Amino acid sequence: MSAEIIPWLVVAAGVVVGVPVARWLRWVTYRKPDEEDLPIPGSRWWVVPALAVSWGVLAWRILLTDAALPGGADPGADSDHAWVVRTIVMVTAMVIALSCICLAAMDFDVHRLPDRLMWPSMGTLLLGLAIAGVVASEWGAIARVVLAGLTCGAAYLALALLSLARGSLAVGLGDVKLAALLGMGLGWFGWQTVLVGMYAGFLVGGLYAVYLLVTRKVGRSGELAYGPPMMVGALIGVLVGPGALTALF
Repeated sequence: MSAEIIPWLVVAAGVVVGVPVARWLRWVTYRKPDEEDLPIPGSRWWVVPALAVSWGVLAWRILLTDAALPGGADPGADSDHAWVVRTIVMVTAMVIALSCICLAAMDFDVHRLPDRLMWPSMGTLLLGLAIAGVVASEWGAIARVVLAGLTCGAAYLALALLSLARGSLAVGLGDVKLAALLGMGLGWFGWQTVLVGMYAGFLVGGLYAVYLLVTRKVGRSGELAYGPPMMVGALIGVLVGPGALTALF
């Protein structure tokens, strides 16, 4: 089987998995007692294409584009077990993407990222990338994953404390933990990928806020789900080569 067909098969798998996930999200219990009176979300049809596209993009990026990336290749590209490493990274990324889709749906609903899904996601990502790093003998990549997660989490913690000091909850602790999760994932691909992914998250979040204000779906003091824009920004960061900024400038 040609490697080029794998992303398309992964897209099809995303559609198959996305349908029951969208249904599960309608019935799973994640609301707190004071959130029970909120309107019940609709069908969440967007879960299916979002999962299919994100899985396909990740498979294409991790499995097929490594050799042609500007500025360098991903960790393990020169390893004797390169395809094993890429497969481990891809499967891990797909699991995290599925988790992020569920977290996004919950964030849209209650503006909260539940810990019972966040913590297992962080553990799964760290374990998967650590195994990939051991197989590839990329100890520096493992260290970068941990440091990137801590750095991004600390940066968002500072934003959360600043927001709280100003009497706002624009950035919550759920966003802090999500930043650590996304930072770890981006850290596998390099520090420039971390920078691009985090910065893209800010841009997407700003555009999303403008859209909500223009369409009057929220007021200036209204709350918005900031987690999904962060996830979109991280996906944009993954699509950028590990040394793309250096190659560009």
